[in-house]
Amino acid sequence: MKFYNLDTEFTFGKFEGKTVKDILNLDPNYLERCAVHLDQFCMTDEVIEQIRAIMPGFALSEEAKQSLKDKFDNWQNVLKREQMDHDDESYEQATYENYNGSYAQDIEGWSDQDIDDVFDGDPDAYWNID
Repeated sequence: MKFYNLDTEFTFGKFEGKTVKDILNLDPNYLERCAVHLDQFCMTDEVIEQIRAIMPGFALSEEAKQSLKDKFDNWQNVLKREQMDHDDESYEQATYENYNGSYAQDIEGWSDQDIDDVFDGDPDAYWNID
């Protein structure tokens, strides 16, 4: 996802090398088309308000507004999932302290808590579990 602001240069299309501000003067409807048709194109409400300050008549269609909202929501959901994955990894790492280097932990994936509970604290007793 790429968030565009007034000074972001386009790296594609007929306006490659032009900024959002430049495009406002050349073809403001191009921003509408990008909002609707390009998955990686996003502008925040703040940027849209800045555009309106420059060009008071600027308006996006309901379809473009919904598309931008959906992309932003999807982006936030991806961030949340990544944060949850990161938190899970941190949690897992925190449980692998006492028996690091043992076959039961490094190869079999047993946590410190598992080794304490199931193997009575002996990581070499992993072989007895079916």
